[in-house]
Amino acid sequence: MITQVRVKTPAKVNPVLEVLSKRPDGYHELSLIFQAIALFDELEFIRGGDGLRFEVAESPEPLAADDSNLVVKAARLFLKEVLQGTADVLIRLKKRIPLAAGLGGGSSDAAATLVGLDLVFNAMAGKDHLQSLAAQLGSDVPFFLSGGTARGRGRGEAITPWEAAPEMPLVLVKPRQGLSTPAVYQSGKAEFSPGQRTGDFQKLLPEKSLPKLAGSLFNSLQPAAFYLMPEVEKLRDGLLKAGALGALVSGSGPTVFGIAESREAAERIAAQMGGEGRMALATHSLGSGIQVLERQ
Repeated sequence: MITQVRVKTPAKVNPVLEVLSKRPDGYHELSLIFQAIALFDELEFIRGGDGLRFEVAESPEPLAADDSNLVVKAARLFLKEVLQGTADVLIRLKKRIPLAAGLGGGSSDAAATLVGLDLVFNAMAGKDHLQSLAAQLGSDVPFFLSGGTARGRGRGEAITPWEAAPEMPLVLVKPRQGLSTPAVYQSGKAEFSPGQRTGDFQKLLPEKSLPKLAGSLFNSLQPAAFYLMPEVEKLRDGLLKAGALGALVSGSGPTVFGIAESREAAERIAAQMGGEGRMALATHSLGSGIQVLERQ
């Protein structure tokens, strides 16, 4: 019997994010591209003890370990909908993806919780059931069940996996402060798009041309992020000046990512962009999603 599972789960960037319209339910209709990147949180699931327990073993910033955390929400949903009751399990999180950064860290952790619990309890919930649960937890959560490169529609929850994009050396730069996603949408500064940019980016993927892909970056929310936090625009401009082929706000921000011509160039640009309380690191795109590190 499996009693312990350990997984790592990636962050994401959005090379294209188009806001198409405002929906009657208050959400926005989106067409966007998700791209997994090599920056990971790690979660451990250990059967036993008394009830559901959650610990934050490591985090770059203070992180609530109560019912407000998406890991706890995902676990409670899984226990209710799949196991149909309670269970004795400890979930331990090592958090390395920055919070409130536009990198999907909380959503990635929620997806990993569904996968980890399914494995440790040998529940065999099935892909469709897990996707349904993920969509209840948040718009970005379903993507992380597949990872790699994918298109999102609706609120972002309707996922179509694509063939993995060519490896893109990336630089991530995040200012000290976070940025609220609701505030970005409510700012009135988002740029609506007719929806063709997502398809345009997909057509370029077979060419594997980093300059062309970098030239096709687009985010409807970028003007709003610039308006709410002018520092973000300076970081975008700084990445371009430092040699990035293209640079864009990821998701609702405030993290800005740049595509570099090589891993060495990404390392050099990251070294230039660090300091003043900013996070700056070199990474790369990833053709996979949640990875099982240990099962015993």
